[in-house]
Amino acid sequence: MEWRCEWCEKPHEENDPPCDNCGHGSFEKAVRQVNHEVVPGGTVWICQDCGRSHQRNSPPCKRCGGADLELREGPPETDPLDEIGTRWLDVLEPKYVAGYAVVALLLGVLLLSVAGLISLPTLGGPDGPPPVPEAPGSADSAGGLSLAEVEDAYVAELNERRQAEGAGVLDRNATSDEAAAYYNKATVAAVAGEGERPDREAITRFALPCDRPTLVSYRVAPERTGQPVSEFQNETALATTLVDSYVERGNAFSDGDTVGVDVHVAPDDTIFVTYVVC
Repeated sequence: MEWRCEWCEKPHEENDPPCDNCGHGSFEKAVRQVNHEVVPGGTVWICQDCGRSHQRNSPPCKRCGGADLELREGPPETDPLDEIGTRWLDVLEPKYVAGYAVVALLLGVLLLSVAGLISLPTLGGPDGPPPVPEAPGSADSAGGLSLAEVEDAYVAELNERRQAEGAGVLDRNATSDEAAAYYNKATVAAVAGEGERPDREAITRFALPCDRPTLVSYRVAPERTGQPVSEFQNETALATTLVDSYVERGNAFSDGDTVGVDVHVAPDDTIFVTYVVC
């Protein structure tokens, strides 16, 4: 029969104190196997002062310092879900099954999007044209001239020059106007240090009548026109000067059927022009 320490209950082969675990000088004969771990259905030592469980009879109590520990049977084996009031069968209820199905569907859609098999509005790039930014200066009128009328006169003058060179006449297109306005005003803002430069590829996000538009963007300083905007006689005179400035630089006319144009006057009277041909 085994011997065990009267203080810490460590088993020993012989009655040969002191205990090599706690140093106690007295052993007793073991009447049953000593349990050193708290396992379901095993034994524990309970503090009689505060009720704390201990793995072995090793006072004082770790909670209250009490010296009176009593040997008792350990807690029975229990289902971990008993403490939260949920049974294993509860996970099979319709509300849980529906939740799992939704999560699986979202994960499937996400994986297909990453693989490039489908496209999501918030993934894989923007889903529409960029907004036309604010730009310093004037987008409506300058020097008593309507810039909308300058744009109309610009298209008319551009078509006359194109016909003279044997190119086709361009029809005004509203979507192309919007694309030109985005690029032109973003350029003005960037030059003034109030925004980022326009993204040339963003032009293709507009619903243009062609897949590969031609974009022309340039600026005309007062030194080139020889006079400020306010001294031009009318909108046609200013538009003619702007087309002259483009042609004088040796630029060719692009092939196409439609055009959109934007004219913007910066605070220093520099005129920014952008047109998109499809």
